[in-house]
Parts: sequence; structure tokens; C-alpha cells
Amino acid sequence: MAWIAASALAGCDSSETSDTGSTGVDHSAADDDSAAQPRRDAGRADAGAQKGDAGSADHHPSDTAHDTDAGDRRAGPALSTDAGKPGAGAAAHDHCVDGELAEARDALLDGKPEQWKGSDGAIDLVLPKPVLAWMSERVWTQSHDAWHNVRRCGGGSFGGFGGASAVCSKKELIPQHQECADAEDGYQFLVMHRHMMRALRQSFPAHSELFAGFPTFPLEAKDVPQQWQGRWGSGWAQAIKDTAKTLESIESKLSQFPSEGDLGKFIQCGAMSNGASSIHGALHFKWVVNASPHSLGKQTVNIENYMFWKLHGWIDTIWERYRIAKGLAPDEPKLREALSSQCREMHRLGQAVAPSASPGSKDPLPVEHGYFHESVRPILEKVCSGCHSESSPEAGLPLGGQVSSADIVEQLVNVSALHGGQFKRVVPGDPDESWLYLKVSGTAMAAGCQGAGCNAQVMPPAGQVSLSKAELTTIRQWISDGAAAPTN
Repeated sequence: MAWIAASALAGCDSSETSDTGSTGVDHSAADDDSAAQPRRDAGRADAGAQKGDAGSADHHPSDTAHDTDAGDRRAGPALSTDAGKPGAGAAAHDHCVDGELAEARDALLDGKPEQWKGSDGAIDLVLPKPVLAWMSERVWTQSHDAWHNVRRCGGGSFGGFGGASAVCSKKELIPQHQECADAEDGYQFLVMHRHMMRALRQSFPAHSELFAGFPTFPLEAKDVPQQWQGRWGSGWAQAIKDTAKTLESIESKLSQFPSEGDLGKFIQCGAMSNGASSIHGALHFKWVVNASPHSLGKQTVNIENYMFWKLHGWIDTIWERYRIAKGLAPDEPKLREALSSQCREMHRLGQAVAPSASPGSKDPLPVEHGYFHESVRPILEKVCSGCHSESSPEAGLPLGGQVSSADIVEQLVNVSALHGGQFKRVVPGDPDESWLYLKVSGTAMAAGCQGAGCNAQVMPPAGQVSLSKAELTTIRQWISDGAAAPTN
């Protein structure tokens, strides 16, 4: 399958900038940290032994399926970045079946992530530029974003706002199994991310540790790289700790997950009936740097973030341990076909979104005034916009970015909360019946949300209330005064 021309894609600016919107990255590698070092997943050696892989002790679970030529490929010379393109042996090598060829750019890496530094001192860890270039050539950021969005066309767990609405116009791309609807979607969630990890590890074999997951769930600040430890807060909510405990003892919990898809659905979607978000979501949103152009909370760019691969690598290891405990072979036909299918779907989505891959220019936001715009919105921008951005926003609710304050208010006032049962997002004059205020104030759990889809976890999901008393008072005042829209 032909690659999309790299000239049609958005590049990554290599200049150092502040956190006002550019992609400034410090070329000096991040500090060494024990949590960021290569590790051997619990299932690697076993999975490799089942397959007879001579290098099994260093083998990632995501590398096992339909990878019988991995040893020869990795032992060979670094190949041109044109490998797999028309005119460069593409007919003889189908990377969706045979796996990726080793990248010449692998020699440019030192095994460490780069740092993005904001003007406020915030640090985000980012994959090295050669890896970002490799992703850009394959339209991966857009394809990954579209993969999730196209599974929300039927409502999904986040609705159809932002990026979802555009891709949903292409009916031929919409899969039958929508997000969090069933176990098949959970299986596809696991397989798609394994396909991505496998492709990266095969393309950059000498530095595959860049895409290695946490060896165990990070329960304490010391379990994550030093750059993230300052954002640890009070740790995890108890529901997330309980979920992590269940998954870390997966071999004794097989009865809870009849199929791989059931496991994937649980990881991706959680058990919202008990007020807990998914462990996948919690890991994404724990270390969000809102101003970062590679923010872990922004689906449009989060695969560029080093933490993305730490958390998805851990999820993949849990899945592989489940498979081993169930006696599933690493090269079973079902998994081989599923990995190839996800690879091809990523290509189709990339081709569909390629014309709009370059962000281009955006119309300036209107000049607005009023209490919401001048007092409330700055709070939402600072605390919420990393996950509730204008493109692919969490819960279909944009709370910042390139969206007007009037549009934000329209999405809030008298609109039913997606995971708030009987509650509206904002009820003018009544903050105690407004799901937005209940969530940010940490009082949603006791509010009596009714329905299986209730997610009463405090937002942002840091395990405790993140907003100051003054910020909460500002939001409460706006709602109490009638939740007025801004004026022009």
C-alpha cells in the first residue's frame, strides 16, 4: 500500500519556544530515571519461548504475533526510510503482514526522550524527533485520532464533537463495533495499540526501550520519571488502585474477563456504574501538561508523548499475561489477522484524513466580554483544556483552545451530562444541580447520580480537588448568577 506523501503532512518545528503553542523541544535528552529504563515484561520470555525466538529474553509481547522473520530483519543492515514505498520493494514486503523494516534513523537515537519546556517551568517528555518524523510520514497522529473518533459516530463514550464529526461523514469508514459498546471494540482497542507498538519496536529495534511500558502499575511518584513526579498530587483515587490491583493479579482474575475483548473493554471503558473512570483514561489524564503541543490529554497529538507508550506498554503486558494464562499462542491466526487488519485500517484512515493533515490557518476568535469569558474561562483553560481541547474533547465537551467562549457556554448550559445520569452540565442559578460544578468540587459522588453510565470521579482526575477555593467560588458564582453567555 502506497505511503502518503510526506510533503502533505504537518512537520515538527525543531526550534525551542515557549508554551504558547509551538512545538519547542529541548534537544538535550531527559534525565536518566530508573522508571524510564528498559525492562523485561513478565510475559516476554515465555511468549518468545513458545515461539522459539532466539532473542526471547529481550522480546516485547507486541512483537510476537506474525513476526517470524524478526530475527533476520533486526540482524540485517539498517534500511532506507523508503522501504515499503512503491518502487522500493513494496511488492515483495507487506509491512502489515511481514512487519516493519529496520529504520536507518534508529542510529540517530540515544534511547532517551526529549524534553518540551514551558515558560512556566513545566516539562513534558516527548519522543525523539526522528521517531516523530517517522510517525509524520505515516500520518500516524491523524490516523490514531481518526481511529478513536470513527468509533464514536454512533454516540460512543464521547459523542461526535470536534474531530469525530468530520470523520463520521465518511460512512464507509465507520466500524460496526462502536467505542465501549461491546467486547469486540475492546479487542480492537488492544490490537490497534499493539500494532503501533510492534511497528515502532521493529522500526527502531536498537532503542525499543523508548516504547516499553511501566513494569508494574505506577502506584507511587517514584515509579514514574522524575519530570512527572511533581504532578503526582495525592496519588490515585481508590477505584483506580482497586482496578490496578485486579489487573496486576490478572492470572487469578480470568473469570472476570471471559474474553480478551472483555478485558480490553474494562481497561478502556472502566466500570462507570461505580463512579470510576477507566484506568486507561486515568493514566492519560494524570500527567497532562495543558500547554504542551504533545499533551498526553490531547488525542490529536498524544502518541508523540513518551508517557503514551509507558502506559500502553503496561496495558499490553497485562493483556499478554492474560493470553499466556489462557493458553493462547502468540502467533494464533486470529491475532495475526487482527493485527494486519488494524494496520490496514490505520492506512485507510490516514488516506481519508490526509487532505486535512496540515492544520493550516484558523479564523481568529471573536472579541468577547463578560464574567464567563474574563473570569471562568481562564480557569477552564488552565485546568481542563488539556483533555477538553477543541479537537476530540473528552466527553465531547471543549473547554478551551480554538473555540469561542460563546460556544463553550452553549455546550454547557442546559445540556445533559454525558456521564452524569439525570444531571445537566450547568443549570443556571443552581450550582448544586450542575454536573460541572459537582465534578470540579469533588461532590459528584454524593450527588445521587442515577444510571449505569454515571462517572462521578472528581475532575481533573487527580484523586483530589485540583481547583483552589477561589476558583471554585468563581465557577459557582457564575452558575448562581444565571450562567450568562459572554457578549461581543
